[in-house]
Amino acid sequence: MGVVEYASILYNCLIGFLITSFILICLYLRKIHNYWKDRGILYEKPIPIIGNLGFIMRRSVWDFCYEIKNKHPRDYFGIFLAWTPVLMVQSPELAKGILSKDFEYFSDRYLYSGYSDPLGSLNLFTVKNPMWKKLRYELSPMFTSLKLKSVTELMNANATELVNKIKRDYIDDNKVINLKELFSMYASDTVAYNVFGIRVSILNDKPSPLWKITSHMVKWTFWRGFEFSLIFLVPAMATLLRLQFFSAAATEYIKNLFWSVAKERNITRSSNDKDLLNLLIKLKEKLKDSVEPGSPLIDDIILAQAAVFILGSIETSSTTLSYLLHELSHHSEVQQKLYNEISEAVKLKGKEILEYQDLLELKYLTACIHETLRKHTPVAYLDRLCLKDYKINDNFTIEKGTPVFINVLAIHYNEKYYPEPLKWKPERFLNKSETDNSDFTFLPFGEGPRFCIGKRYGMMQIRASLAQLLLKYKVEPALPYNVETDPYSFFMAPKDGLSVKFVQR
Repeated sequence: MGVVEYASILYNCLIGFLITSFILICLYLRKIHNYWKDRGILYEKPIPIIGNLGFIMRRSVWDFCYEIKNKHPRDYFGIFLAWTPVLMVQSPELAKGILSKDFEYFSDRYLYSGYSDPLGSLNLFTVKNPMWKKLRYELSPMFTSLKLKSVTELMNANATELVNKIKRDYIDDNKVINLKELFSMYASDTVAYNVFGIRVSILNDKPSPLWKITSHMVKWTFWRGFEFSLIFLVPAMATLLRLQFFSAAATEYIKNLFWSVAKERNITRSSNDKDLLNLLIKLKEKLKDSVEPGSPLIDDIILAQAAVFILGSIETSSTTLSYLLHELSHHSEVQQKLYNEISEAVKLKGKEILEYQDLLELKYLTACIHETLRKHTPVAYLDRLCLKDYKINDNFTIEKGTPVFINVLAIHYNEKYYPEPLKWKPERFLNKSETDNSDFTFLPFGEGPRFCIGKRYGMMQIRASLAQLLLKYKVEPALPYNVETDPYSFFMAPKDGLSVKFVQR
């Protein structure tokens, strides 16, 4: 057999193999994409290979969840994340069962948590049971009322720096303001102390070791958005590509900062019972009994908690504050009412800066925050993985291994629970207890055992800044009322950071 003839046979075999492989892949995808049809469940028609992910990097996840709830106004329906069938749930009754009542069926999240990314896979937000339950228990003391009361003093000090920066940069120097960046600075200064015990002030234009990493965390580039989209929506692909929840640069920086502070404390024999680092060092000793001695896994677990606390405390608070000021700038009557509440409290208490308990008593301020969280929900959906067959009703059972997404926007924008849902109306939360969510119609922090552990911390961080800011300044519109979301951001975020005009009172 000649070389040419042999090459021809090899070429034909290769072509045959490729054609056969292509046919088999098509048949497999066809079978997968018939998953909901075969079970009699209405579904969003998928595109071959990518399923219903055609929106990625063109529109935000928030916009996708909002649009799809209008297209499918029902309790549940099917979608496809690439080749994976996912059940999209849109009723508070079903959400209650999944998040709380039947938690043992849905105790894990769906998103990627591969061991090639220890900080991304071992933090409290992503980690799976039983490690999640242990970490949750050990970290809870960081968020008691007593701890939060002492932290509020620092939040107030940083809020004063925030007020001064607004005067210095945006009134005197007339700079264009980026609210998202400004409030990220405020949250960064606070978290620097709460995690590492470091007193810094990027708000006062002083060097901040934490701002180097937090400024990176809150900027959504095309690649960062794409990376997060795969981690949350196509975890199998994220595993294959070894993507990271926190960038390599962020991981290295947090690692170096954490252990340098820990080393210094060990040398000086000093400690700070108020910060997370001290709690995590104690946790490291406890974990030695449940993890193989000398395993690097212990250090990874410790660092992962610090990293996710930094991201969580900055991202959602800065976004919520930005949208709240934007809403106030377009609702002067609400702004005046809120100003009256704050100024009257200051006069009544006889102090210039309201303290922890004083801030909790500002009911209209809390209502404004809650209404902002309802309308501009930071996380559009809540993800869970079905761990064993779960019967929804007589007609349908969720099979083990099926991802379940709770479309929070479908609940927050349902006229049945919130009449005129497109309007920003804080009054809807005035007569509602902050701790009563038995109907599961308000889910910005999640609900059930895996609800956001930093909920009260985030709320107080927002209260402290607004209470001082609104006493000093009025806010007027600088942008049209309707603003676009950032298509690169996986979480809810304004496209250009949002802006208002500050006017000194």
